[in-house]
Amino acid sequence: MMYQKILIRYGELTLKGENKIDFIKRLKENLLMYMPKEEVITEYDRAFVKYSENNLEVLKYIFGISSYSCVYELETNLEIIESKILEIIKDKEFNSFAINSRRHNKNFPMTSNELNMHFGGVVLRNKENVSVSLKNPDLEINIELRDKKTYVFIDRIPGLGGMPYKTAGNVLHLMSGGIDSPVAAFLLQKRGLKVTFLNFITPPHTDEVTTSKVQQLVKILSKYQGTANLYQLNYTKLMNYIGLTSNQKYKITLMRRSFYRIADKLAKKLNILAISNGESLGQVASQTLESINTISNVATIPVLRPLITFDKLETINIAQKINTFNLSITKACETCELFAPKNPVTKPNVEEALKLEAELTELEALENEVVENAVAIKIKPE
Repeated sequence: MMYQKILIRYGELTLKGENKIDFIKRLKENLLMYMPKEEVITEYDRAFVKYSENNLEVLKYIFGISSYSCVYELETNLEIIESKILEIIKDKEFNSFAINSRRHNKNFPMTSNELNMHFGGVVLRNKENVSVSLKNPDLEINIELRDKKTYVFIDRIPGLGGMPYKTAGNVLHLMSGGIDSPVAAFLLQKRGLKVTFLNFITPPHTDEVTTSKVQQLVKILSKYQGTANLYQLNYTKLMNYIGLTSNQKYKITLMRRSFYRIADKLAKKLNILAISNGESLGQVASQTLESINTISNVATIPVLRPLITFDKLETINIAQKINTFNLSITKACETCELFAPKNPVTKPNVEEALKLEAELTELEALENEVVENAVAIKIKPE
């Protein structure tokens, strides 16, 4: 028994009112990043793509899909549909079943309930010792009568949900090689954002392994948006310069404020309207409410924090599902870890940070130099 199509359900897209057509159009564009044009059909309430193992794999990475099913495409004829149902049940072992018919084609003379009763009778007459069960049946046979064809299927594969890529705009994401920031990027992508990645490196302190690790993480995440731009900016001069501060407890606070100023300037240069990160409230010294306020105080555009209320186990669970966890926990020389003082301030204030930055008279010029030299690495999924 060979399937002909994969039927795709939109899920959350159905709630978008007048914007629904635009969201469906964007979903089709996302599908076409991976499939030939002739294999993709989108309708108001469903999409269909040609059945293939490749397309089944691709659908694991497309946001905006609630679920999908491998379907048999048939002529809308009772005898043909009956024949397919008999073919499905022939070698299947089950005690209970349900027929779920959906009559999209209102010109067909039988209602959905009449179709359920008709095809249920076919199963009962041809399979011994089985009964109808509308709750938790062993086998559910789904039949969709549409305008041109009828589709029969038995399984539903969960999709990623969310909104299609690029329906919500662009965000510049502060990316490290840890567990949190890749998961945060994934959640941003799930809400329809195109993510551009920003990573700070400090050669020779951050080695090739560390640099490559971030690139590999972005490669995994690029599967959800086709391609991704990664900016890996050389921060060595700035790290050494900030290290001269008269209050060593503020080193990490000053460095992170610097990150945000650079991100803010780069975002504006790229016409991006928001910055994002993988912060979760209270997990480390730089993620207290006082630190978050003092650090992001320098940003002039919104800062998105999709993990702000997550505990670590919730984040790890998602990291494992999206296959970033094992890579994230491999040992690397992260810039923040190299620079952290023994006793960092946990409740910094803006006034002290401004006073210390005033002492670092070359800070702005060095940050501008980093932004001016920013060049994107284009990352493509395998």
